[in-house]
Amino acid sequence: MNSRQTALSTDDYLDLYLLAKEIKDETWQQETLAALKTQQNRSFEEKQSALVQEIWEDFKQLNEDISFTYHLIQKEPTNEQFQTKLRHLRERRITLSRELYLAKKQYVEHTQ
Repeated sequence: MNSRQTALSTDDYLDLYLLAKEIKDETWQQETLAALKTQQNRSFEEKQSALVQEIWEDFKQLNEDISFTYHLIQKEPTNEQFQTKLRHLRERRITLSRELYLAKKQYVEHTQ
């Protein structure tokens, strides 16, 4: 998009659609609806992409925390606090894996 172009908001598209309907221009109505759907799809894809990226970053950090906790357990194998922390980290990793799977699934379903 160059500096002279501006993005239309959903409200703008709806206003254009209503205007086209009022003047009974069905072609313009269909074009406006198509543009609105394209904008909404793009917006959804951008949000899903950001969500997947955020989950991946959390997942990477979690793996680093798990690795660090393993090293702590190797130094103190009988420390129950470290064992409990590791258990919680593993549970969180399972939750993040599910979130990632669902986010990717929604993205794929939406783009088909």
